[in-house]
Amino acid sequence: MKTTNSNTKLILLHPYIQKQGSSNRLWLLAFVSFFTIAFLLTLIYTRDSITTKTTAPSTTVTGPAGSAIGGPPLPTTVVNTLLHYSSKSNDSYHMTYSELKPISDVLRKCSSPCNFLVFGLTQETLLWKSLNHNGRTVFIDENRYYAAYYEELHPEIDAYDVQYTTKISETRELIASAKEQIRNECRPVQNLLFSECKLGINDLPNHVYEVDWDLILIDGPRGDGPDGSGRMQPIFTSGVLARSKKGGNPKTHIFVHDYYRDVEKMSGDEFLCKENLVEYNDTLAHFVVERMEENSFQYCRNNNNNITSTKASSSS
Repeated sequence: MKTTNSNTKLILLHPYIQKQGSSNRLWLLAFVSFFTIAFLLTLIYTRDSITTKTTAPSTTVTGPAGSAIGGPPLPTTVVNTLLHYSSKSNDSYHMTYSELKPISDVLRKCSSPCNFLVFGLTQETLLWKSLNHNGRTVFIDENRYYAAYYEELHPEIDAYDVQYTTKISETRELIASAKEQIRNECRPVQNLLFSECKLGINDLPNHVYEVDWDLILIDGPRGDGPDGSGRMQPIFTSGVLARSKKGGNPKTHIFVHDYYRDVEKMSGDEFLCKENLVEYNDTLAHFVVERMEENSFQYCRNNNNNITSTKASSSS
């Protein structure tokens, strides 16, 4: 027969002791939670207040690469100052005042926001960006490293590189080939993104082909020597972009720098057309090219147009 231990002890805790310890812990937790929540609310309110004060006055809409689109134009005094100091540059490759002024005048008359496409990163790059500060300005350059460096140096600049596939020594052959393909790959109205025309540039970002450009400046590539790329491709491409516009102003202002050189003059006469030449002063030619119907198969309406004067009357 098993015996049990009758010495078992029973310990009872008074309820008051349990409640007292639990109550202290609850009060401490509530105290810490209250101040944590208060701190977070203060932090959020302060951040929102600072953000509101910083952004509230601005009503500017930004475009690619953070470029501002829309807003009042630059004051005349600012424009004239920019032109003055840009034309006084010590660099031997800068444009003169007589070359800068016509481009500036078109930019000032352009409806805001103005779409400005520039072939070539040059001494005037920052000037063009500044003069078109309310619009979209895109730069195309043949040197991918320089384009990347320039964007890093000036983040507000929207630049892309392109690989030109032409040579100055092939100018006549390329122009003749384009004229032979005028109803196919080299037609004047098309989406160059899908074109195999030798003079068409088809490797730019898609959105470049979708923009209705108001103004195009051809100041690149440099085109030095017979093996240089020349400006046949930018000139041909600009003519197609102008004729293929879907909306916006039906007219596109196209400026060709160094127009006294054979490549620029031959390509300009063939693809931008003498009939569209409204002004030139030794080195800068100003064309106004109009939108065409999709089934158009001629670059120039008047193929026998022989303008020989050194300066035509200006028109818009």
